[in-house]
Amino acid sequence: DVNLVRVPCVVTDSSGAPVPGLRREDFVVLEGGVPQEVKYLWQEADLPLTVGLIADVSVSEYPFIEQHRQTVLQFLSRILSPDDRVFLISVGTQQRLVTDLTNSVERLHAGAETLGKQEAEVLGDPCLGWRHRFLYSSIFLPCGTALWNGVFFSARLKLRPATGRKALVLLTDGWDTGSNHGLLDAIEACQGADAMVYSIRFADPAWSAGTLVRAKRDLERIVRETGGLAFEGEPEKVPGIFTSIGTALRSEYVLGYTLSTADRKSVV
Repeated sequence: DVNLVRVPCVVTDSSGAPVPGLRREDFVVLEGGVPQEVKYLWQEADLPLTVGLIADVSVSEYPFIEQHRQTVLQFLSRILSPDDRVFLISVGTQQRLVTDLTNSVERLHAGAETLGKQEAEVLGDPCLGWRHRFLYSSIFLPCGTALWNGVFFSARLKLRPATGRKALVLLTDGWDTGSNHGLLDAIEACQGADAMVYSIRFADPAWSAGTLVRAKRDLERIVRETGGLAFEGEPEKVPGIFTSIGTALRSEYVLGYTLSTADRKSVV
């Protein structure tokens, strides 16, 4: 029985720069293939942000953990304003809440310094790992990287209850090994929370080329289906990446339309 459907989006030109000043008639929205009338359009650059930073500290990301710490600190210094709130998640064998929602730069800095050094509390349900069936029994093998678990529970437990503009920033190679909630679950959770996903990919070329290609494809999919942007994590590019993410987050449009009773039935 949804009356108003909200669609957050960022519009960019061919160079990736946000496009300001668009009007309702510049957008086309389809619901189940049916065109919908855009009744409302907002673009408020001063709305506070709620952002989750998810840092991969699994075995495949060991060479980048110190870089993740520095990347988190750069993000906080370049994007965070006094009214914004941020939380920090680490993903390894479990998804862990390192720093809960806060606008305290000091608390977030302290949390970033612990990445890969000590374990925090598990966010959501613990990751059970891969299910393997043997001759007479079924057992779970431990998780390796609970990336999609981290995205799923961040969206469901932290972003969905929040208001305003919301996003997740992933620092990872995109390689998930064992999450109980898969990529599609993570995408649906982010869409349900009106949260965009931005990825900064840090990949060790020593790992299998096929694995890296699949992982990159998964990152590109969740970014594409939530309206975010995907980047490669070369150290010299990180400052510019954060400028792009910050500009996009503060240039977000929100479209609003209503479904007729007939349309609601067809969607269900």
